[in-house]
Formats: sequence, structure tokens, C-alpha cells
Amino acid sequence: MALDIPFDASSPSQVTMTAQKRRKMLIRAVVGVSFEYYDYVVFAAFAPFFSNQFFVTGNPVVSVLNTLLVFALGFAMRPIGAMIAGRVADRVGRKPVMILALTFAAVGSLALAITPTYGQIGLAAVVILVLARLLQGLAHGMESISAFVYTAEIADPAKRAFHSCAYPIGLNLGVMQGTLFGAILTSLISDADMHSWGWRIPFAIGALYGLFIILLRRGMEESGTYEKAKKQAVAEDRGYWRNIWEYRKIILILFAIWPAAATGAYTLSVSFSQYAITMVKANPRDAYWAALIAQAVFMCALPAWAKISDKMGRRFNYSVALGGMLLLAYPLQLMLGPSLLQIALPMTIGLLVWAATASCELAFINELIPNRVRAQVMSIPSSLGGVLFGGTAPYLRAWATEYVSPWAFTAYFMTLCLIALIAVRLLPETRGRDLSD
Repeated sequence: MALDIPFDASSPSQVTMTAQKRRKMLIRAVVGVSFEYYDYVVFAAFAPFFSNQFFVTGNPVVSVLNTLLVFALGFAMRPIGAMIAGRVADRVGRKPVMILALTFAAVGSLALAITPTYGQIGLAAVVILVLARLLQGLAHGMESISAFVYTAEIADPAKRAFHSCAYPIGLNLGVMQGTLFGAILTSLISDADMHSWGWRIPFAIGALYGLFIILLRRGMEESGTYEKAKKQAVAEDRGYWRNIWEYRKIILILFAIWPAAATGAYTLSVSFSQYAITMVKANPRDAYWAALIAQAVFMCALPAWAKISDKMGRRFNYSVALGGMLLLAYPLQLMLGPSLLQIALPMTIGLLVWAATASCELAFINELIPNRVRAQVMSIPSSLGGVLFGGTAPYLRAWATEYVSPWAFTAYFMTLCLIALIAVRLLPETRGRDLSD
């Protein structure tokens, strides 16, 4: 039995753009998303190398756990960034929010690249590290909401999942770029030099990368869907919290779905190499190359799964991914070992299945929410899901492995997938909805 969430699934009437212009706008949106996730993955992936520079504990595992707490702390700013972005993006536009988000992220990356170590300036180094992560977290919350909405709004309605899967492709490109730097640097630079100064290189490159994309995004245009809704959004605005209360049913459903989505993304992709290095004692070079192979397969699978979603519906894809994880989570953990093959195989299988939901997530969520409040309503469940589940996933997995059992985290992830699967089955099919409504 599906929940009663009404919408018009008749022929789309939203304002469209030419195919050539759509490609240009998608590329500019996607490269920004890739930078935001590049920023995130290099922090988690390079944590084993710089953790002792800021947390001098005498135990490398404890130092990495402390660094992952800082990683999770950055997520605490995501709800603030998302709420700001949701309000501004619905009233002023998606483009200015996306440019401001990139500016904050680039500044945070630069700060990480040049911050002195604990041995040089003491506690001030930790403070700068935390502030840089908080700024990146704010930027990530702003970017996630504005780009998430923008990409779906400019997509061809008949191929919305296929076109909007550019977002997870951009996300994965960022993850792959960070992983590739790890593979290359650990192949060219000695372990001692990586711990000393090599870890700074990806953050310095990230700052330059961000500046380039800011200049590129200045040529973006607002989506026709947003322009159509702008006057209505201002005229009918009831205030942020009243809008949230009005659409509380959708928000509660999203709260049931997003924890699994966030945990899956950060467990299967973003932090997999870090976990293999720290907890499975894998060679860093093998871990990075294995992750790169798996992420390449994932990126290739996204368009294929998106086409399936445009034909079979969003609920079908979600059911395949979430049900698949319920069946595969334990076997994948059992496969994991220190060799390149033992890392690449479970990660590749996991991401191949998870691509089913990642490919249509953006289309599905945007189709659930009315146009005039889309960014605002999306801001709370997406950001809190990221904070409470995505941001804590690397730490919880490492902590459970060290102090309880690796199977404890697996059971936790499976529980989230089961809750999300039930929620998805209660929702109506949204494929074909007009996003300008």
C-alpha cells in the first residue's frame, strides 16, 4: 500500500533547454560536485598519513580515529549549510549558492594544505584543522542541495534519471580523483615522505581545482523550472519552518531513506580505501588502486541503471539496491582482505549493486517535492542524514572493527537498508512527474 503523496504525472510542462545548452550546464554542475567530493575523499583517504601530524597519541589507530572524528565533525555544518542553501536557492537562485559553496570549499582546502603541524604550533594546528573541516562541511551542505536540485531541473523529463545521473557520476569522479592521487603519490613518494609532506599535495591541488570551477560556473544559467517558480515561491512563501511542517510527511519518509543512502555511499566508496589501510593492514598502494578499479566500474554502471529506472521506475531500482545489500553485506565483509583482489572484488560488487539506487536518487527525491519549496524541504533530511549516518560511517566502522567486531557495523548497515526498503515500498512511483509543479 503506497502513501498518498499526490502529484501530477501528466505530460511535463516544465521549461526546457536545448540539448547543447543542457550538456554545457550539466558539465558545469558536475565538475563542481566532483570537486566537493574530491575534497571529502582526500581527507578520509589521506587520514592515515597526516593523523599523527595533528594527533600525537603513540597509537596510529587512535590517531586515525581522532582524525575521522574531525571528518565527522565537518558534517555537523552540513545542516546549517543546507538550510541556508535551501532558503536562498528557492528565493534567489541555485547558481549563486553553488558558486559561494565552491568558494568556501576551496578556502578550506587551501587551509589544510598550508596548516602547520601540532609539533610546530601545538593545539592551534588542531583548531585550524577543525575550522577548515567545518568550512568544508558548510560548503558541502550548500553544494549538495543546490546542485542536487539544479541537475534534476535541467534534465530532459523523459530521461530524467539518465541525465541527472550526471550528479552521482560527478560525485564518483571526485572520489576517483582523490583515490587516483592516493595511488599515484604512494607509488612515487616514500612512506616517510607521505607522512611528512606528501599528504599536503592533494589539498593544494584541490584549492586550485576549486578556483578553476568557480570561474567555469560563472557562465551557468538558472534552470527554466526555477525561473518559472521564482515569483510563486516569493508570493506564497510562509517561512522556512512552516514550509517544513507543511511537507512533514515527505520529510519523514526521506528520513527513513537517506540514512541508508548516506551510509552506503561513504562505506562502499568514500572511505573504503582508508578502512582497508588502517583496519585490514592493506598496502596503501594496493588499497588505492583497488578502490580506483571499483569506482570506475561504479561510474560505468550508473548510466545503465539510470536507463533502467527511466523504464521500470524509481522504486524498482531502489528495491534492487537495498534488497541486494541485505543479501550481500555479510558475504562482502567476508571477502575483504589485505590484497588488491580482496579489496577490489567486494568493493566492486557492492558498488555495482549500489549503483541502482545512486543512479536515480536525484530524480526520485526531486520528483517527490513541489517546486516552490524543493530545496528547503530537501535540506533537513539530506543534511542530517549525511551528518548522523554518512559522516559517522567511517568512524563507526573502524571503531566497531577495533573494539567490537566488523560484523557489528555490517548488521547496522543492513538494518538501515531494511528500513529504507520498507519506506520506498510505501511511496508512490514518481517517474514522469513534472518538476515545475
